[in-house]
Amino acid sequence: MICKGDNGHWQTNYSAILGGLAAGGISNLYYPSGDRGAGLTFENAAIGIGATAAANLLQEFVIRKLSSHLPSSAPATP
Repeated sequence: MICKGDNGHWQTNYSAILGGLAAGGISNLYYPSGDRGAGLTFENAAIGIGATAAANLLQEFVIRKLSSHLPSSAPATP
């Protein structure tokens, strides 16, 4: 969970981590009260973060290879 910040330096992506924890906590509400807990929240958050990471890797490396009409990834010149 590393990204480039506004300052151009690599840093921890706190918004993705906190968003995953919030989504895990909200999904915790759908379980019966006997099955709820912090462990379930962190498990759901980890599954969500892992699924997002896998989707990003798939989009970056696999789908780009299968698409023939993509523009080159060269940086734009001003």
